[in-house]
Amino acid sequence: MASQVHRRQVLLFLLAVLLPCSVLVVLGLRMIAQEHELSEKRLEDEQQRLLAQVHDDLLERLERIKLREVAALTGPDTPGVATPGVEIEVDLVAHLRDGRLVPPWATGDGSEIARRHLNENRFASAIREGERRELIVGDLSGAIRSYRLALRTADQPIQRAYARLMLGRVLQKAGQPQEATTHYRAILSLPSDVTDDLGLPMWLYAGTRLLAADSAVAEVFDRTRREVAHRRWFSPPEVYMVRDLVAALASSEASSTFHASVETLSDSVAQRVSLIEQTLALQRDVLGLGLTTPVAGTGSAEPKWVLYGSPDWLVSAAQPPVSSSVLVIAVRAGDVFSSVSEAVTLLSALGPARLSSSGSSDRRPLGPSFPGVEAQFAARDDGGFFAPWNLQRSVYVLTLLLVLGVTLFGANLLFLDVRRELRLAELRSQFVSGVSHELKTPLTAIRMFAETMRIRRPSDPQVQDEYLDTIINESERLTRLLNNVLAFSNIEQGKKQYHMEPSSLAAIVEATAKAMRYSLEQDGFELRVDIQHDLPSVDVDRDAIEQALLNLLTNAMKYSGDSRDIELRLSRKNGLASIEVSDSGVGIEPEEQTHIFERFYRAPTQDNDRIPGTGLGLTLVQHIAEAHGGHVLVQSAPAKGSTFSLQLPLESSST
Repeated sequence: MASQVHRRQVLLFLLAVLLPCSVLVVLGLRMIAQEHELSEKRLEDEQQRLLAQVHDDLLERLERIKLREVAALTGPDTPGVATPGVEIEVDLVAHLRDGRLVPPWATGDGSEIARRHLNENRFASAIREGERRELIVGDLSGAIRSYRLALRTADQPIQRAYARLMLGRVLQKAGQPQEATTHYRAILSLPSDVTDDLGLPMWLYAGTRLLAADSAVAEVFDRTRREVAHRRWFSPPEVYMVRDLVAALASSEASSTFHASVETLSDSVAQRVSLIEQTLALQRDVLGLGLTTPVAGTGSAEPKWVLYGSPDWLVSAAQPPVSSSVLVIAVRAGDVFSSVSEAVTLLSALGPARLSSSGSSDRRPLGPSFPGVEAQFAARDDGGFFAPWNLQRSVYVLTLLLVLGVTLFGANLLFLDVRRELRLAELRSQFVSGVSHELKTPLTAIRMFAETMRIRRPSDPQVQDEYLDTIINESERLTRLLNNVLAFSNIEQGKKQYHMEPSSLAAIVEATAKAMRYSLEQDGFELRVDIQHDLPSVDVDRDAIEQALLNLLTNAMKYSGDSRDIELRLSRKNGLASIEVSDSGVGIEPEEQTHIFERFYRAPTQDNDRIPGTGLGLTLVQHIAEAHGGHVLVQSAPAKGSTFSLQLPLESSST
């Protein structure tokens, strides 16, 4: 019944503690979850706001570039001519006529003019005669005369350049390389607008001939570098000829410094080639991009910038106010994206915003004005413990943990206290039961033998003495029990006092053995006493020491099991007086040896349930030993017996 009451009390206690803690945890987690949801919502709103800002800034920048390019193309200086962009981000500005993109290099009429000049009668006749003598007849001298005649009759730069080119070729064949080089150098110095009927600058032919003859390499390199550095457009054949020319320069024998410069030049030419090839690709694909142009003043269509090619271009169409053709403008997306992203990042608390092409699930489309363009914000970095959300969440978590920790710590202390009180109540109950049993046994024996002697006095004096000895022994046993209870009560109340006086430990041990002899003999025990008599007298409470030894001997009798041998020894060990009581009984488990000196404690074994006791004997022994400045040691093993050593200092001590 008591056990059920205790379990019910523990259950109520757990409910009283765990229920509030559970509610607190649930509320705390709910609060953290709500804060997280609000944070995510704020983040989403901020990203949407920033996305709109990126869209507006990018569109504004691109439309401003478009207006400037349109103004430059329709201005008084270059009316209707598609030249490289005014803005540094612009890669291409071209006309769209009749559904066909007209690239910038195809806008001039230089090829037709060159063809007309080269076909003039006197000049063309001299050239044809020179070619006939050189290539058909094999008359190099006659060919030289014809080409010189063509050079003298030439009155246009293209005619002179062409005549020099033919003359240099035949002079090279005739074994006159120095004069040929002179003519090639003259052509190399001509402007780039001196082109043949294919639109190719004449200096390119001269540079190729000079490099083939391994002469004037530095001059060819310098002219090529100046041409590549110029921002004019190359036609596809021209850019490929320039690339071949640079490749020839790279294969020439020169210093490592020169080759490094050629490599840099090669990179620039490669960029030009990439630009031309992407322009040609755009020429093929322009109608499929779906470019629309807004009607001026109506806003009927939203401006559209389409992502195209690699490297990325943003391509859009514009309608000049005084032109029937549409302009196509291509801007380097990377440059614009970087400038817009940097500007937006300065105003954003979300970290860097990056614009790029499609292809990632965690990016946001920028809107219908920019098909294929997406914005990707930097991955959210909570910034460690001190970031705003992390700090707030950490405060919640730490506060929750602190409250739970304090609650559980207090609950644990309370639980330990309650459990200790329950344990003490249980031990007290066992103690009362044990004391009752201990009192009942000697009282029953005393009454039985006393009534026997009163009803029928034994005629045999020996039997009568035996009855009287039994009564005396049980009386002494009862006295020891009562003394233990009274001593423990005084200890609990702090009233226990010890009366120290010089005493012989050997005499105390002998007196104790004599007091226990009858009880031992009655139960068939053999007590072997071994006393070292040369020990000095010490200040002790004789009655307390005897009480301690009587408790040790009584325990030895109780827990000897089938063994009937008990030893009582007094000796000097390590400067201490050691009184040892040994038995060969049931022994004590190692884990129980630390608890046997606790009040009311009895090892929870089946044997102990059948053995009477109060659980106070060893508690009193330990208290007596410590009051005398000593201590109690135990050596025991299950089924091998136990040895209790009461060790006292040999020097005189006082309370």
